[in-house]
Amino acid sequence: MKKIYFLSFFLLTTVILINSCTNKVKTETSTEKAITKQDNTESKKPQQGQLKNYVIDTENSVVEWIGRKTAGSHNGVIKINKGVLLKNKEHDIVSGKFMINMQSIECTDLTGGKKESIEGHLKDEDFFNTAKYPNASFMIKEVKDKKIIGMLTIKGISKAIEFEYTKLNDHQYEAEIIVDRTLFDIKYKSKTIFPDLGDNFIYDDFIIKLNPLSLQVQ
Repeated sequence: MKKIYFLSFFLLTTVILINSCTNKVKTETSTEKAITKQDNTESKKPQQGQLKNYVIDTENSVVEWIGRKTAGSHNGVIKINKGVLLKNKEHDIVSGKFMINMQSIECTDLTGGKKESIEGHLKDEDFFNTAKYPNASFMIKEVKDKKIIGMLTIKGISKAIEFEYTKLNDHQYEAEIIVDRTLFDIKYKSKTIFPDLGDNFIYDDFIIKLNPLSLQVQ
């Protein structure tokens, strides 16, 4: 009987030791895989020391807008409040964000009362409702080749857009951005929304030109 008890105890101990070693090997393997995965992920990220912040030079950056209707068009300028671009050591844009002051909308092709009238209209609820939404913003999500992909927010609504850009030098860029205003709840005289307008409509697309976007080293 003692031999049976001793044999059972020996077998039980052996099983526990084997399970323990097996679990340890599995844990170490899982841990090693996790560390390797993390190392690979980190190696693909740009190292912080290789990146440099550039702030938007708001005084020397020019943001133009163009809106078209059947009877012609209007154009003007708008100011950037602030912004920053992150660039790598090759001076390629990696990411960035900037904020636009919607209350600074100015019409430059008109003067006097007509100028004041259209500026007031662009700021009211028919268009950008700047009293409620004083700022718009754009965040760069990806840059590839000569194209920027990002998230544009107007009137609290965010939509993905993409556009091509031209690098003038390490501190200046140009771009032309086409925006569908109806995606941002700007429906006034849109023939897409109101098909019975006939020829009395305003085109859905408006154009924003960065001409140029200037940078300063932070």
